[in-house]
Amino acid sequence: MYAGVILTDDGPKLLEYNCRFGDPETQVILPRLKTDIVDIFESVIDGNLGFQKIEWNEKVCVGVVLASGGYPKEYKKEL
Repeated sequence: MYAGVILTDDGPKLLEYNCRFGDPETQVILPRLKTDIVDIFESVIDGNLGFQKIEWNEKVCVGVVLASGGYPKEYKKEL
């Protein structure tokens, strides 16, 4: 599960939450994967994903993304 949060003057606000791999959240989650991702892909192709053992390391991960001031509302853009 992924939660997109923005810090505001009134405190943190939830922008979105979902259960998909997007970018940048994938960048911090995939390094935790101990199972070879090619093996997982091949299991999907072969229809055997239910039999594939998928292992993760126990480390935590956090992704931090910077956005332009004013985001997600209208903000000044310079070219």
